[in-house]
Amino acid sequence: MKSNTTLRFLLTSAFCGFFALASVHAERVIYKIDPVHSGVNFRIRHFINNVPGTFSRFEGEIHFDKSDPTKSKAVATIDLTSVDTRNSNRDDHLQQDDYFHTAEFPRMTFESTRWEVVDESNFKVTGNLSFLGRTNEVVLDVVFLGEMEGRGIIRSGWEGRTTIDRTQWGLTSGTPAVGREVHIELNIQGHLVQGD
Repeated sequence: MKSNTTLRFLLTSAFCGFFALASVHAERVIYKIDPVHSGVNFRIRHFINNVPGTFSRFEGEIHFDKSDPTKSKAVATIDLTSVDTRNSNRDDHLQQDDYFHTAEFPRMTFESTRWEVVDESNFKVTGNLSFLGRTNEVVLDVVFLGEMEGRGIIRSGWEGRTTIDRTQWGLTSGTPAVGREVHIELNIQGHLVQGD
């Protein structure tokens, strides 16, 4: 009788331990960026006002650890040839050697190196931004807008903002008429593709 009680105790403990572990792992999820419902936008001063632009082709993933967001990670790639400033002549010029030089450097990449928690939905995300053959550290103010399920898809919403000095990447053309600071705004919808 005693051995049966001990056996039941061990089995119950193992069962509970398994589900406790599964619950912890379930907090680590991967969202794939949906470019159809997302935007990578920027604005830069031209003489006295800010001119807006966007990139239409990009991809990436957010590896979000809900139980410990400091263990999260984000990666993204932007196709610089997809720049759109609502002026085809300007867009063509931006791809030339004096700006993005897309013949040699067609992509911009970002990979996070550190997530800092501000509160339950706000984070400071530090990472390496690379283009034109150079890499510099940037810090994004990131907001997690939440998560919901619809039509069989679990979606998450994110916003991110940062300002960079383009000359740090050797992008100096157009000064002083074109400003040094580029204001970047991200509006991201991520689709759940994996949950541990």
